[in-house]
Amino acid sequence: MAQLNTPQINHASDIIQVLNSGIEFYSEAKEQVRDPRLAQFFDRMLSARRSVKERLQPFAVLEEGRREEGSAFSVEVRKVYTKVISALSSDTEHTYISQLEEVEDKTLEELRIALKDNQPPQYEAALLQSMSTMQDCHDEMRALKLSIKH
Repeated sequence: MAQLNTPQINHASDIIQVLNSGIEFYSEAKEQVRDPRLAQFFDRMLSARRSVKERLQPFAVLEEGRREEGSAFSVEVRKVYTKVISALSSDTEHTYISQLEEVEDKTLEELRIALKDNQPPQYEAALLQSMSTMQDCHDEMRALKLSIKH
């Protein structure tokens, strides 16, 4: 019999949707930038996001009964916006960096929402580890954005 006071897993699928959208966005950005160092930087961000996604995927299965493969609408809108702005802008790299930093903000926001809830201990540990990874990504992206500001 299951324990009655065991908290339910909440918000894993939502976090993974944001991670999935970010993975798609970083992949697209990597193809659009000319600077190989920036492409390598985006590769590191992609690797971190994929790692966090796989860390949280078992909890999404427990929460929803299946792997989460969807994406987040808010990030999808940002991708469309970036395409339009990039088409109008001469500084595509700066546009991508600026918008990708916003994606990092959204990822941290989703992790914070999940951490506010009473979560099962294993899931909470995975969330805290994921938060650390994604905070590092956010900080790197912010530093990059500030270093190229006009």
